[in-house]
Amino acid sequence: MTSPDDTLRKWTPQWSPEGTDPALPPITLITDPQDQPAHTTTALAAHQPALGRIAVHPTPLATAPAYLAHDLIRAVGKHLPPPDTDPPWWTSNADESWRIAVAWTGALGINHYVVCRAHRITSRHLEHLMALRERTRIRLTLIASGPPPAALTDILNAVAHRQLDTLEAAHHHLNTDPDATPPPADRYPWWQSAPFPGPDDEPWYQMPPRPRHPAGQPGDTTAPTRRAPTRRPSQDSPPPTTALTHADHDVVARRIHTRIAHPIHAAAVAVRALMGYGIDQLPQITVPTTHRPRADLPADLPGWARLLQDAARLHTDLQRFPSPDLPAHLSGDDRALRLPAWEMNEVAQATATCRLLAAPARRPNPPTRKRR
Repeated sequence: MTSPDDTLRKWTPQWSPEGTDPALPPITLITDPQDQPAHTTTALAAHQPALGRIAVHPTPLATAPAYLAHDLIRAVGKHLPPPDTDPPWWTSNADESWRIAVAWTGALGINHYVVCRAHRITSRHLEHLMALRERTRIRLTLIASGPPPAALTDILNAVAHRQLDTLEAAHHHLNTDPDATPPPADRYPWWQSAPFPGPDDEPWYQMPPRPRHPAGQPGDTTAPTRRAPTRRPSQDSPPPTTALTHADHDVVARRIHTRIAHPIHAAAVAVRALMGYGIDQLPQITVPTTHRPRADLPADLPGWARLLQDAARLHTDLQRFPSPDLPAHLSGDDRALRLPAWEMNEVAQATATCRLLAAPARRPNPPTRKRR
């Protein structure tokens, strides 16, 4: 059971007109009462992830509170587990789903969401979207391909907005985004995706050997699930596996960025792929701090992995406020990954989804016999 103190520490997708920041960019409403296909085509063509502009086509007639968050997560290239798998717990939790959407929005540099079919979005979804806008300070464009419902009208009346009612005006607005700037040369191109789900003949990679520190209970077995999340290797017929080299990092990076929707799980699999940590070691891995510069996780991670660490950190910040009265090594803020025990199996499944296998355990050295 969650304590009241923990509840107050977590960000939730709650919004009220009184708490709206007037300095936010005004919302743009593009009206299309005749539901012309050209409006939707124009909106989807504005999807430019490299420039931080994301077009979202919400799931039709979806009313569950988490669905619009899932649509945003998919729109930024993160796939949820397939329908025929055992879903992670967070997919049915609206608050956690929206925290994940916020974390990816910030880490990936998203500055503009273009949401189609806004006239079909429920009032609760609209409020959650407003809460995301407040937290991330993005620009928001809504396409209403029909009469705007009362819930949408009420929200727009409470915030700064403008309305466009011609296709020419919509095209000009979507293609003259002042925040859309080319990404820096050293920014990882996270929008370059891998196949999902992975094909059956996709190669498996063996991760580096398990480090000796931090201590843990070795073992990468997973708890049984109702349905397997991916084609798992069996003990009798393991798949052909090659050792993961630096040349393979780009392939693995694309798999992780595409196939793992939870930022902390994605960061955890990245750390495993780069350094070979066991799942039991992940919660104990530390990052450098002022008091303890030596840490388990190096500061010079490749760009694709640093981006995932940024997303994990943003997600952690949404889960609780930092503890300014305590040093990081006492408050736990020096931990790279906040993973409760019940999510270990999900990390194991995510590792297998990316076709990664742990290296064989080291055999203990035989005891030496003393000479007489």
